[in-house]
Amino acid sequence: QHEDISKIKFAISHPQALAQCDNYLRGRGITPIPTYDTAGSAKMIATGATLPEGCTAENTAAIASDLAGKTYGLNCLAQGIEDDDTNFTRFLLLARKSVLQWLRGDDNNNNNIPCKTSIVFTLPNTSGALYKALACFSLREIDFSKIESRPTSASLLNFLKFKSQQQQQQQ
Repeated sequence: QHEDISKIKFAISHPQALAQCDNYLRGRGITPIPTYDTAGSAKMIATGATLPEGCTAENTAAIASDLAGKTYGLNCLAQGIEDDDTNFTRFLLLARKSVLQWLRGDDNNNNNIPCKTSIVFTLPNTSGALYKALACFSLREIDFSKIESRPTSASLLNFLKFKSQQQQQQQ
């Protein structure tokens, strides 16, 4: 649809996607408008249906995945527009059926869907807390392909406070 990014005045997408691309949007004077999801935003651009007020298919772009763009026949105007290139979005499949039913192909579905499970938890900042949390997996011979650690906002603030105190002591 679009060929010239300079004509884009609005970007629609899920609020999290808009936040992750804030610097890019600000740098180009593009106004972010939150919508219900990323792929749905691409569909809105493609069909022109129910676009937010002031938005047209000519002056609005969607922040969405390559797959959403291809699915709805849209041209990609720019890639890698996120503020942090180490950031990536995770999607979850939620259903009333248990995961095991999908994996074993219960209900005659014959599904053999490879999957990964993610868990998220917080721990106290005490000696051995992470070891104790992970030991239960090792005891059951459950392997991990990836482990990530992310600071919570409270621990990040404590770190920044600590750095500030260090700098004051050095002066």
